[in-house]
Amino acid sequence: MQDLGFLAFTLLQVEILIPTKQPRDQELTWEQHVANQALHCRRLRIEHVNSSVKRCRIVKDRLRL
Repeated sequence: MQDLGFLAFTLLQVEILIPTKQPRDQELTWEQHVANQALHCRRLRIEHVNSSVKRCRIVKDRLRL
């Protein structure tokens, strides 16, 4: 999954999934709309996991025992 902010960042052997933008003064086809919805569902789960990790402060803080 990739944001529009990271368009220049690419890795070899990695498939980049970007939703299809709606053309100006046109509608998306049914297949494009369904593909965008599938990407949205996957991205939603990923974003929830990312927020859980941030909430638990696993990445941000160093473990001090």
